[in-house]
Amino acid sequence: MDAFASAAGAPIIDRAAVVARLRADFGVSVHSISQVSGGQDSEAVVMRAVTVDGAEFAVKVSRSLGVGGLLASAFLARRVSSGIAGPLLARSGQPFSVVDGRRLSVSPWVSGRGAYETGMDAPQWRSFGSVLAEVHDVQLPRAAADQLPTEDYRTPAAASTRVLDERIRAEVRRHPAGSDASPTGALIREWHAATGSVGAILTHIDDLGDELRACTRPSVICHGDAHIGNVQLSDDGGIWLLDWDEVVCAPRERDLMFVLGGVLAHAPVSTRQQGWFFEGYGPADIDPVQLAYYRCSWALQDIADYAGRVLDRPAMSAGAGSQALELFCDLLSPTGIVRLAVDSLQEIGRDVSVAGSRCGGRP
Repeated sequence: MDAFASAAGAPIIDRAAVVARLRADFGVSVHSISQVSGGQDSEAVVMRAVTVDGAEFAVKVSRSLGVGGLLASAFLARRVSSGIAGPLLARSGQPFSVVDGRRLSVSPWVSGRGAYETGMDAPQWRSFGSVLAEVHDVQLPRAAADQLPTEDYRTPAAASTRVLDERIRAEVRRHPAGSDASPTGALIREWHAATGSVGAILTHIDDLGDELRACTRPSVICHGDAHIGNVQLSDDGGIWLLDWDEVVCAPRERDLMFVLGGVLAHAPVSTRQQGWFFEGYGPADIDPVQLAYYRCSWALQDIADYAGRVLDRPAMSAGAGSQALELFCDLLSPTGIVRLAVDSLQEIGRDVSVAGSRCGGRP
C-alpha cells in the first residue's frame, strides 16, 4: 500500500512521504509503518510506526493544520499526573511538522487494549474521572490558550444537515419508488423515518445557542472528544486519554456529555459506570441546557458526516460507504445520540413535536 486513506476512503498521504518526513523532522528512522484501523475521523489517518531500534510511535497525519490540541496536550502531559502521552517535539521545537500541506504529529505508542472493545472496570472508570478532573483544573499558559478554539455555541453542521435534507428530497423526486437497495436508497429510507427527531434538533439548536451565548458559564480545557473510543487501557491497568485534536475552551459539560449516557450507540454509559466515573471526577453541577445543546450539536455533526459520506460514495470505496450507512443507522438507534438529544430537549421543556414534514430550522 503506497498511500494511507482516511475513514472516508480517500487517499490522504503517501507512505514514502510520511517516512521521509519522520526521519528529517523528528529524527525517527522507521523500520515498519502500518495504518491503525477503527478511527472515524474523515480528515485524518493514524499509523503505528516501529523504528529501527524497536521503539514504537503513534503517527497522525491530518488535513487540519490547527495545532492547539498538540500544544495543549504537550503542556498537559507535564502537568497531569498520568494518562496523557504528550507529542514529540520536531527539530523545529514545535510538536508537529507539515507533510504535503498536512499536519504531521508523533507521540509514544501506548500498548494495551481499547476501552471501547473491552470495557472498563470500576477502578478504570474512577481513573478516567480523575484524569479528566485534572485536565479541567489546569490553567494553560496564555500562548497555548490563545491557540485553542473557544466555545461560541454555533453548530455549522446544522446548515450542512439542512443541505443534505434538500439533496435527499431531490433523490426521492428522482426515485419516488424508494426501492433502491443501494446504501443511498437505505439512507433515504432511514432519513425519512428519522425526520421528526432530526427536525426537532434542527428546530431548537439555534435558539439553544443564542440562549447559552447570553449567559456566563465558567470554561475549562475540554478534551472535546472524551468518549471511551479514545481511552486506551495500558498493560499495567492505567488509562490513557488519546486524540487531542478537538481540544476547546468550553464549559465542562462539553466533556461530561461523553459520560452522561455517552455518544456511542454500542457502548452506552450506564448509571453505575457514571457513578464510578464521578467518584474519581468529584461532584459536578450539570447544566441541563448545556448538556442538551452539546448532545444536539454532536448529533448533527455525526448526521452530516455519515450521511454525507453515503451520498458521496462514488468518491469512496464501497466498504467505506456501507460502513458510513451503518454508523448513520447507529445514530438513530434507541441508544444513539439522536435519541439522547431528543430526550434532553424534552427534559428542558422544549417541544419536540414542532418539526413538520421538513427538517426544522428558523424561518
